[in-house]
Amino acid sequence: MKLFTVAAQDLPKLLPMRDAVEAMKSAFAALSAGRVVAPQRGVVPVDEVDGISLLMGGYVPGEGLAAKAVSIFNRNRDLGKAVVTGLVLVLDPTSGEPIGLLDGGELTAWRTGAAAGAATDLLARPDARTGALIGAGVQARTQLLAMDAVRDLTAVKVFGLDPAQVDEFIDRLQPEVEARLERAASADEAVAGADVISSATNSPTPVFDGRALATGAHLNAIGTFTLDRREVDLVTIERATVFVDLVDAAIEEAGELVAAVAAGLTSPEAWTEIGDVVTEAKPGRTRRAEITFFKSVGHAVQDVVAAARVMKRAAETGLARTVEL
Repeated sequence: MKLFTVAAQDLPKLLPMRDAVEAMKSAFAALSAGRVVAPQRGVVPVDEVDGISLLMGGYVPGEGLAAKAVSIFNRNRDLGKAVVTGLVLVLDPTSGEPIGLLDGGELTAWRTGAAAGAATDLLARPDARTGALIGAGVQARTQLLAMDAVRDLTAVKVFGLDPAQVDEFIDRLQPEVEARLERAASADEAVAGADVISSATNSPTPVFDGRALATGAHLNAIGTFTLDRREVDLVTIERATVFVDLVDAAIEEAGELVAAVAAGLTSPEAWTEIGDVVTEAKPGRTRRAEITFFKSVGHAVQDVVAAARVMKRAAETGLARTVEL
């Protein structure tokens, strides 16, 4: 069996962030329109080492067919290993034959950043100029690149629990973005006054006080996807208009939203799928002072669309390599 592969470092060349943002808009539009075939993802917890493996796949007519196995093992950080690793298998939608293999960790980070970029492009005020980033890991990098791609930000404040890691992150990412990067002393300091915020942590408890959010801000939260973890607090959800990638998935996996439902502060009927904003079936931001909140737990449609477009461009540009099994 022959498979095409793409080096992880070539992925951004094949699907630049602005193109990835548009790909995620298409993916979410297909999802909300009911054109995606994708079973609920399998979750395999490995509690002894604070790890979890996810199994997912899907088919999007006109885009592609793919399956992914990805692991998030938090203790890997202490071992000097990647926290997120995995593989994406691209299949021929006409025959079901495997045709391509991609780095699942890199693709996950890239499409997750692009998803937040899509939400930011659709929901943030057009004149947004200041940003905040909570977290300084792999996911934070693509969140920053996406924010910078869709808005002309002048400055982004970055907060992480390890100041040395934040400083290294800023030194490494500053050449890649137009916005000036600054280290914040706390999450609340980063968020205060920010027009666009992305939180990319796996925290079991809220990482900032929702009262610190400025009126008119847009917030992305992409780091948690289980009911026992929540990046944002109840105040944030009470103040904000909520947007999600898929309502059914949010009910099953978005801990902060489920907690807010239990507290009587919101309901799934009040949430808007971002794909419906793409197609203008439902409105996005309706007032300048409105706080918009995009909660993403991730969906296989993102992997399918991103992987299919990467493989197509790899074949066109000659960046694909062939391996034989």
